[in-house]
Formats: sequence, C-alpha cells, structure tokens
Amino acid sequence: MDFINRPIDAAIQIGIALVIAVAGFFITKLLVHLVEKALKKTSMDDSLILFFKRVTRIVFYCVFAIAVLTQLGVNPTGLIASFSAALVACALALKDNLSDVASGIIILFTKPFVTGDFIVFGEHQGYVQKIDLMHTIILTYDDTDVVIPNRMLTTQQINNYTAHPEYRVQVFIPISYETDLDRAKEIILDTMLHADKVILDNEKFTPKVRLEHFQESSLEIIARCYVNFKDYWPVYYYLTEN
Repeated sequence: MDFINRPIDAAIQIGIALVIAVAGFFITKLLVHLVEKALKKTSMDDSLILFFKRVTRIVFYCVFAIAVLTQLGVNPTGLIASFSAALVACALALKDNLSDVASGIIILFTKPFVTGDFIVFGEHQGYVQKIDLMHTIILTYDDTDVVIPNRMLTTQQINNYTAHPEYRVQVFIPISYETDLDRAKEIILDTMLHADKVILDNEKFTPKVRLEHFQESSLEIIARCYVNFKDYWPVYYYLTEN
C-alpha cells in the first residue's frame, strides 16, 4: 500500500479495517454468549462449556484478524506460514504445557470426573472446583485449593467417590468371645435401621451385619450400610458412637 501517493485510499482501507475489527469484536462476543446460552440448556459440565466458549472466541478472533490484515493489503498466506513455524517452536519449548492442555481436553470429553465430584488423587482428596485446560483445582477438607496438572490426572490412578450417588459406610465392632453373637448383631442392625439418612428403600443397599474376623482376644463384627455421599461422615460417626 502506498500511503504517500494514495493517502485517501489508504485512509479508507484503514477505516474499513477498523470497522471490521470493531465489528468482529462485538460479533465474537455475541456468538460466545449464544454458544454459552445454548450449552447451558444441556447437561454439559461447566468446565466443558468454558472450553467451548474459549475455542469459539479464539476461532472468530483469528477469522476477523485475517480479514483485517487482508483489508490492509497483507498477504495472509505468508503470515499463516510464519505463524505455523512459530507454533512449532513454541510446541517444542512448551511440550509439558501442551501435554496438560491435551489431557485437559481428554478429561473434559471423557469425564472421569466433573466439577463437584469428590476425588482422591495420591495424597490429595477433595471436591473438584474447576477443570481448566492446563490444570484441575480441588478443594480439600481443610479448605485448601490443590492445583494438579492435567497430564498427571490422565496417567495416574484416580478414585472418584461421587461417580455413583450411593456410598458404603463400614464400621468394625469388636466383641468378646463370651458375648451372645446373635444378640450383638441384632442390636447393631437395629442401630443402623434407626440411623437417619441410611438408605433403606432399596434391596440392593440393605444394611447388613456379619462376623468378619476371629481376633486373638475378640470377635470382629462388620456393619455395612449405604448413604448418599454427602451424608457419609454424620452417619459414620453416629454408628460409631451408638
């Protein structure tokens, strides 16, 4: 573009480029909003909705950026080639970060856990607060945020305790060999049947009391019942105390 010899044409081209840039910004913003609104009507996880919003924003920003450069007379082919070479160099330098991003996408689509689930990973356990592209944040019982790189979550074992709504409570009770075993089991079962929040209306989760082990100085009885995960600790302590 010859800005000296054709200042009016240049000004017009720059003006059109600015209009495209401003229009692109607002159109992208509108499209991101529409995508978010549409996805929130589904049962999609919040973290996956955030991922699609980001992808939509990046794609349309790139489209309008190319349109602006084309309007200014810049050859987009050469620019894209240079950009691709820069991406390759960045990929080599940031391979761990890209591995985290790839793992984040895998987690978002395969859903081994979702936001709100209670997971145990290594020495960490807590509720999933956020699944980002590079890391996942969990909130532990002592109110600490733990940030875990996504590549670790896709290559190591994770226990998801809220994948199913029901969770088993187990309490071990030692009794002496002289104790009336049937009477002891009856008392323990009655305690479970009268515990608040214990699931009783499903035959699959019926409370059970069994003789588990012969210890050196006692018999060990195990009491099992099922609760919703959020009720685990209140029921566990109730049974232990009673």
